[in-house]
Amino acid sequence: MADATIETTKAPQADHFHRWRIEEPNGPTSRGVCKVCGAEKEFKNWLAEGDFITNEEHRAMASAA
Repeated sequence: MADATIETTKAPQADHFHRWRIEEPNGPTSRGVCKVCGAEKEFKNWLAEGDFITNEEHRAMASAA
């Protein structure tokens, strides 16, 4: 009888907040793996000008709502 290998993959769970372990920056993105469920995600290693919101902008948006 031949040896059989069974591969299992962890499906991402929606019942928790992800706790990302992100690789060191090496290029435009870094791979992150959730320490809880094993989900994977690519993270940008930079912030574009439009991606950054200051505290003052947060306060202004909150008071306008």
